[in-house]
Amino acid sequence: MPLYEPPPGFDDLLGDCEDVEDRGLFHDLDVPGVGVVRARKPMPNAAGALSMSVNAKIKTHAQAGYLTLFVRNHLAEDEFERLTVEMIDPDRDLPSDTIARVARCISTWGTARPTVPSSA
Repeated sequence: MPLYEPPPGFDDLLGDCEDVEDRGLFHDLDVPGVGVVRARKPMPNAAGALSMSVNAKIKTHAQAGYLTLFVRNHLAEDEFERLTVEMIDPDRDLPSDTIARVARCISTWGTARPTVPSSA
C-alpha cells in the first residue's frame, strides 16, 4: 500500500504517456452496458465538439448532433452504424443512451475522470 494516494492528475499523466506511440490508433474499449467498441482516444481538437454537446445555449437537437459528431470521429469505420443498428435490434437490447455512454467512455479514457468530490 502506498504511503499516499497520487492525485487524479497522475492518472492523466500516465494516460498521456501511453498515448505517445499509438495516438490515433483504434483499440478495444469496453463500454459498461454496451460492450466492446473499436475506438481511439480523443486528441485536443476534439474538445470543440464535446463542449458544444453540453452547451446550454444551443438547441437540444444541435447538442445531440455535436455528441454524434464526437462519437463518430472516434469510432472505427462502421462502428457507429453497428451500434445504431444494434440499438433497434430487440435481441441486442442496448440502452437508449448508448451513444452518450460511448461518448463518456471515450472522453474519460486514460484519465482520472470522472472524479468524485473530496468529501465522498
